[in-house]
Amino acid sequence: MPNEVRRTKMRRAMEAQNLDALILRLPENVLLLSGHWPMIGVVFLLFPREGKATLIFPECYRQEVLANYEDCDPVSYLLGGANHPPMFSAVGKLLRERVQASWKRIGYEGNFETAAPSWNAGEAIIPAADSIALYKEVFAGTELVDATELILSERIRKTPYEIERMKIASEISCFGMAAFEELVKVGISGVELAAIVEKTIMIEGTGYRDAFRVRAFAQVSTGDAETHVSHRPNIVSTKRPMADGDFAVLELGVVADGYWADRTRVRIAGTARDEQVRIYETVRKAQEAATSAIKPGVRAKDVDAAARNVIEAAGYGPDFPHITGHGLGFGYHEPGPILGPHSEDVLEEGMLTSVEPGIYTAKFGGVRIEDDVAVTSSGSLVLGPYRKVCN
Repeated sequence: MPNEVRRTKMRRAMEAQNLDALILRLPENVLLLSGHWPMIGVVFLLFPREGKATLIFPECYRQEVLANYEDCDPVSYLLGGANHPPMFSAVGKLLRERVQASWKRIGYEGNFETAAPSWNAGEAIIPAADSIALYKEVFAGTELVDATELILSERIRKTPYEIERMKIASEISCFGMAAFEELVKVGISGVELAAIVEKTIMIEGTGYRDAFRVRAFAQVSTGDAETHVSHRPNIVSTKRPMADGDFAVLELGVVADGYWADRTRVRIAGTARDEQVRIYETVRKAQEAATSAIKPGVRAKDVDAAARNVIEAAGYGPDFPHITGHGLGFGYHEPGPILGPHSEDVLEEGMLTSVEPGIYTAKFGGVRIEDDVAVTSSGSLVLGPYRKVCN
């Protein structure tokens, strides 16, 4: 099986916490342990510590499920028809048939404040009160345990298979960065750039290294005022035409079959001002210093310091307001590791982090450069390398 390492690791972690099974519904966690990335969030995975897992899915998605599930019994239920029973009734019946009398403790996703979307990103369907009620009814007599911390702690260290899949997503992101790089010019708007980047990634990324379902989420800020605040978690791409000397900052999320990349590149329309080039080169050097500092055993705060020291030495310390990086892979953002000045994380082989220092000024605009970097046994590996130039 392609990712048997992951399932073995999880079962060992469950044994350490005396969990007999996990019941999972978030698409990112279904993918983690079954190999299937749900079309929408109505797929359930019953993952026992011993024995084979059961993947419960709507019959209408049989083709997609059978194309990429691993080491589990796929069982379908009817969904969406005028005469079909309610989802929780149908799923509850299938779960009850598979509960083991010996089970005492079952883990569930009780505290995921942030969730990655399914393929249908336009409508998130996530477990909430009705799901918990179903679990209490189906697993009556067992102790339901919030397994969020266990799941996230296991996800923080990726397997070689997972890193390779995330590398595909990062390589696909290069199609969008190339389109962005080519098209930034006087007169084009952030909205146009974002739309073209997303279109390019879906067209050129679908089928790349057998990627089947590819989607992009692009945000482009342009000009001094917009890029000055492009450190915010989200920005609004506008129809304002770029002027000569404007920065354009591309914030880009890419998902390929459930595995995520997070990239940022910057370009200047027309003629760059000298100070803009200096800012850009400072960020580039800071990003490369942080990447070079990554290896097992290094404190995450020291990686942040490697970037921050470069920026502070150049006189831009107050203009770097955010952390240097965050975990990712099964989502656009994951809670660890955190490359920040107050982080207590220590890097381990298999961790995956963004590296994204930035400088944001009101007078000259903002710059951020971001790559996804895996911690290897001897150092770091940039997934999907792409050149760094501003004009």
